[in-house]
Amino acid sequence: MSANTITTKQLFGMRVVTGPKRKRVGKVRRFVFHPSERRCIGFTVKRPDAALMFHRKDLFVALGGYTVEDGEIVIKDAPDATDRGAIKALGVNWDACVIWVGMPVMTLSGDLLGYIDAVTFDSQTGSVKEITTENGAANDVLLGKRRIPGKLVKGFKRGVGIALAPMGEYNGEDPDEATETGAIMVADEAANLDVQGGAAAAAGKATAVVVDKTKKGAAKTRRVAAKQAERAKPTVQRATKKATEAVDAGAYAAGKQLGKATGMFAAFKEEYDKAVHSDD
Repeated sequence: MSANTITTKQLFGMRVVTGPKRKRVGKVRRFVFHPSERRCIGFTVKRPDAALMFHRKDLFVALGGYTVEDGEIVIKDAPDATDRGAIKALGVNWDACVIWVGMPVMTLSGDLLGYIDAVTFDSQTGSVKEITTENGAANDVLLGKRRIPGKLVKGFKRGVGIALAPMGEYNGEDPDEATETGAIMVADEAANLDVQGGAAAAAGKATAVVVDKTKKGAAKTRRVAAKQAERAKPTVQRATKKATEAVDAGAYAAGKQLGKATGMFAAFKEEYDKAVHSDD
C-alpha cells in the first residue's frame, strides 16, 4: 500500500481541533461513504455536550477539509471543509450516503462473509483500497478475519442485509415499518480469499506439530499437548471475555449503520423517497 493510504481504525477516536490555538472540537466518530462510488467522502466528529447537559449535533468534515498535525486532526478554515458547505462542494445526495463500518458484506450470489471491521482508503481521493471483514466478535476469536481488495467491492445495495435506520431524527413512525435493509456487495471470488489470524488457525498449526511429534514418541507428545492446552486456557478465557463484552456493547446493533451522521442537519423525513436505489 502507498503512503497515501489510511484505515478507518487509524482515524477513529482521533482528537479534532480547529484554529491556530487548536481549539478542541471533539473526536472522530463515523466514516461516511459515497452513495454509489467506492470512496470515503469524510467523517463525523462527536462533539462534547454543552455544559454537560445539552446534546450537540455531530460535525461532518470532508475528506479534503483537514490536515493531520502532531497526532491531531486540524480542520481547515474553509467554507467547504465542514457541514453544509462540504456537502454542497462534494455534490452528493447526503440522504443516500452510507456508513460502511459495521455493515454486512455479501457476495453477489447472496453469501454472507461477515461485517466490515475496517476500511483502507486513499487519504486524498477517498478511493477504497481494501475492506477487512469479521464474522462477529465471538467467532473472530476462532475464525480470524478476511481482507478483500477494493476492486472486488461492488458497492452498497438496499433490500438485502440488515435493517438500517432512517436519516435524521426519529419521527414517531413504527421503527419496524420505517426501516430498510442494506449490505456491501462484493464479487463472488471474495468468498475464496484466505481468512487470516484467529485461534483456530493457531490451533491447527499446533496440532500439526503435535502429530509430527507423535511419530517420534507418543508419551512425550501427550506431555507436550497437555502443557500446551494448559497454557492456552488463560488466552481462550480472555478472548472469550472480550468477545462477550463486544457483543454486549451492541457492535452490530441494527440501525446503527446508516444516517447517524446527519445530526447536524434538519431531520430528513423524506429520506427514503429521495434515496438512490442501486442494483450495482
